[in-house]
Amino acid sequence: MKNLIKLNEDNKKFYKTLITLCIPIIIQNLLSNLINMIDTVMVGGLGEVSVASIGIANQYFFLYNMALSGIIGGAALFIAQFYGKSDKDNIRKITALSVISSLVLGIIFMLVAIFSPKFIINFFSQDEQVIKVAVNYFLIIGFCYPIIAINNVFSMGSRSIRNPKLGMICSTISLSINIILNYIFIFGKLGMPALGASGAALATVIARIIELILLITYIYFIKNDYELRFTFKDIKVINKDLVKAYVSKTIPTFLNDTLWAFGTVLYAVAYSRAGTSAIAASQIASSTGNFFIITAVCVAIGSSIMIGNELGADNIEKAIDYSKKFSKLVTIVGLIFGGLLILSIPILLKIFSVSSSLAPDIINIFIIMGILMALKTFNTFIIIGVLRSGGDTKYALFLEMGCMWFVSLPLTFFAAYKGLPIYILVALTYTEEVAKFIFGVPRVLSKKWAKNIVKDI
Repeated sequence: MKNLIKLNEDNKKFYKTLITLCIPIIIQNLLSNLINMIDTVMVGGLGEVSVASIGIANQYFFLYNMALSGIIGGAALFIAQFYGKSDKDNIRKITALSVISSLVLGIIFMLVAIFSPKFIINFFSQDEQVIKVAVNYFLIIGFCYPIIAINNVFSMGSRSIRNPKLGMICSTISLSINIILNYIFIFGKLGMPALGASGAALATVIARIIELILLITYIYFIKNDYELRFTFKDIKVINKDLVKAYVSKTIPTFLNDTLWAFGTVLYAVAYSRAGTSAIAASQIASSTGNFFIITAVCVAIGSSIMIGNELGADNIEKAIDYSKKFSKLVTIVGLIFGGLLILSIPILLKIFSVSSSLAPDIINIFIIMGILMALKTFNTFIIIGVLRSGGDTKYALFLEMGCMWFVSLPLTFFAAYKGLPIYILVALTYTEEVAKFIFGVPRVLSKKWAKNIVKDI
């Protein structure tokens, strides 16, 4: 701990780089969550049908976004290591591969949303009014998916080359425009007709297009030597070895994030067995808990970039030293925010106007989340910051999915079947974190993850 707080030159450089990386990432994520909340409130004024319709679309987008993050996460570890190696040519090739693969995924999700929206909707609702509104929403929002694919590649890629401000600025402008256009299109202001839920979809598409224009303008017209600025020439010279390496590391992250998304949906299914009040309690608690945990997650993202850069530069011992510092730092942040969550319980109950009958369950859930937050943030760091940064994506996949699908999900469903209260179900989901710690820490200590995967590329 003394080595962590001692302000020598090495630590000063460490914290300066960390702050430069993490502050923009934290701001971007906090603004995104805040604006999503405002977006939900605005649509909420249209009634339950519109809220339910957009809720269905959000479930579909959640699955898409996690699958997309899996692809981009695989690319990001290569970009971070190639940046450490000062290899601009291969950074551009990996960016090109990432854009192509992400676009393919985006187009597939777009085609399903536009041409078979009822296939998606019928999984969640049979209400004719909901189906009608949701179909119209999907017909517009579907065009967003390929655009989001490109935006996320450039935004996440910029983080890996230590320029997180680009994504933060472009995303902030886009999200702000989204709110303004929501107000105009949803409610019919400034001479525009009131489009309701479809207006929210149109506003999102326009905002995402603007974000894409901002990113492309900077990368291709303002910063001509930008590391991510690939051309058709870069695509032509991509060789089989690079593609093979990219696929071998990206497929596990894609499967990891996609299966995790499915598992998260299944948790919600288990909670639903405890009744409507239980669903409401878990929804309030999870959305609030995510807000508290976001800082620690962003530190984990920053750690993956810094550790990946050092591994790519072949500074293996320095990368291992960084992993030790980050493990302590993330745990401290988790403890602080876990404590803040517990201390904030009385205020949170008032903010959400929690009824006296619902309050006991929510209080218990908040206490459980607060106590175990440090464990959850530490495990997030192990997966994202350590294993993925060194290309140990297969072990990360087996670790995270094994603990979720063979430990916490079966236990949670068994408890739900037995009719146990919602706070017990939530507590049992954290058995996943206990298992991750048990099987994850030995892997980290073995140092098998600390590899320069781009040394011979």
